[in-house]
Amino acid sequence: MISLGWAVAALVAPAAPTVEAPSLAAWHGSWAGDGEAFGKPATATLAIAPGEGGTTTLAYRLGIAGTRRVVYSAEATYAFDAKGRVRGKWTDSTGRTRAVAGGVNAAKWWTHWGSADVEIGRSTYALEAGGRLVVSDSILQDDGSWRVFAMLRYTRTNP
Repeated sequence: MISLGWAVAALVAPAAPTVEAPSLAAWHGSWAGDGEAFGKPATATLAIAPGEGGTTTLAYRLGIAGTRRVVYSAEATYAFDAKGRVRGKWTDSTGRTRAVAGGVNAAKWWTHWGSADVEIGRSTYALEAGGRLVVSDSILQDDGSWRVFAMLRYTRTNP
């Protein structure tokens, strides 16, 4: 004879594994970095924080060696669409606003930005062991290759 409890358990499908919604929370914080931008030594800061309605905001400030002022700055907002893709808007100190689209996995966040009539670029935000963040920015060349124009390594400035 089959027990009723066993029969019911056999009819109930196992629970599907819980899938976490994509998030940029691992990148949230204040960061300071150095490296190279446009062929010169550079320093930069990133402030990445939770925004309204589940968005993530980013404030970027870049200084290039030999200059006294901030050469470039930008503000961005990112959110996830229904398919888990990163979507957003990047507005910079030159007056340009670019739509961005990309994705995220456990240790890497990437975006593509721009348009064919001006320029197409990509940015990657890779978390490394030891809590470092490496950000690489590239421009698509006419031959289909990518030219890196900035690479900076960051450390968190807040715990």
